[in-house]
Amino acid sequence: MAIKLTSEQILEKIQRAFAPFHVVAELQDYHRKLGFRIYADNDEIVGTYEGSLMEDLRNPENLKRLIMDTRTHIRAMNRELNAWSFES
Repeated sequence: MAIKLTSEQILEKIQRAFAPFHVVAELQDYHRKLGFRIYADNDEIVGTYEGSLMEDLRNPENLKRLIMDTRTHIRAMNRELNAWSFES
């Protein structure tokens, strides 16, 4: 049986993945979707990401893909991210 992540685990992984930036993540649409916004120190919005279905993100591979794609997008804007591991 495949491992399924809880909502709390998903939110925690999203929070840690984008350090040193501040992340505000929320469950939307009656907890069916995830939205999150990443902020720089001066409250500048680095990125806004919405609409991922929670049911899809409960699969660790799908969540990891979303995080890795988002980290790539942030780096493409010449932003530095801390080292990160999905498993930690």
